[in-house]
Amino acid sequence: MNHPSESPDRTLWRATDTTRHHRENLWNYKGRGFYHFTLNVEGRYPLFGRLEGDSAEEAHIVLSAFGEGVARLFRGIPMHQAQRGCTIRVLALCVMPDHLHGVLRVVEPMPKSVGEVIRGFKSACTSLYKREFAEGDTAFRPFFMRHQSIWEFMHAGYHERIMHRTGQYKNMVAYALDNPRRLWLKTRHPNLFCMRHQLSLRFTNEEGQMVDWRFRALGNLFLLDAPLKQEIQCSRSLDEAQLRDYLTSKEEQACQGAVSVSAAISQGEKVVCRRLREAHHPLVILLKDGFPAEHSPHERFYKPGGVYFDACAAGRLLLLEPNKPTFADKDISAAVYRRSPQAPPESLRYQFLALNRIAWVIANAKGTWGL
Repeated sequence: MNHPSESPDRTLWRATDTTRHHRENLWNYKGRGFYHFTLNVEGRYPLFGRLEGDSAEEAHIVLSAFGEGVARLFRGIPMHQAQRGCTIRVLALCVMPDHLHGVLRVVEPMPKSVGEVIRGFKSACTSLYKREFAEGDTAFRPFFMRHQSIWEFMHAGYHERIMHRTGQYKNMVAYALDNPRRLWLKTRHPNLFCMRHQLSLRFTNEEGQMVDWRFRALGNLFLLDAPLKQEIQCSRSLDEAQLRDYLTSKEEQACQGAVSVSAAISQGEKVVCRRLREAHHPLVILLKDGFPAEHSPHERFYKPGGVYFDACAAGRLLLLEPNKPTFADKDISAAVYRRSPQAPPESLRYQFLALNRIAWVIANAKGTWGL
């Protein structure tokens, strides 16, 4: 099997249109490719089945009759599209109670886009529902009547990820099939995956003035109460030996109970945070635009991905995103100016330096946290 990075169409992708759920502006959607699609039920109603299992490892979805029909339709995409000159393979499918994940491979260039294939599948599911299930389903009918489709309305039509890099295919398949386990953990730890708004940090700055910074937060808030914290921030210019020494010193502090705080921006910071996470040490990670828009439909169902999800469920991770007034705080702007006088507030340079300053304050200031 060719990897997506070996596709002759790989030079066609460049930018991402952030308003269209990961559409890549110059990607050839009729060409070869590997795709991960996520489709949500209208209102996130559990139309496809229910979660069962006595542990995370035993978690599985028991499909409803309609959910089984949806699964058959998705697995039937290759045969259905072969009659229309398209060579497609289904690499993974996970039907959840209120959404589905599907990984497809387009083997040869097609006469139509892969988006048309997905739209055809969505229409077939809605037609199946109308034909065989709508009449007796009074619970879902209010959702369905909004726009006569079983699917969540969005201008883009669906969420999509194109796989470009080595290892991405296996990771995406594993992510799709791991959904029941993650849902089981989320239902057992709802507070950990509940977005907290207006979390405040109050502290006295160097001028003796009281400062109030605000954050959105998700995860283990109790990590902020740890008596010992350390900031993870290292220069991009560190060589291997220096990074090794830095990592050793941070691991020693973590073994003594320190909670590590970082924006994990530079490669060195990412390496250190990954090693600490793999050793099961607690982390507080600062984000910039890492959460869905506040009060958006997607915020309610947001959960951190991959290894961050497991670290959160295990009590070892807190994600913090400063709000805009916090980024513009005079103490932060002064600290950024000392590091980079030419960095305008709207630039990524400013925002990254601001995150590093906030991480330093969280690790070192004697402040009070509150909701």
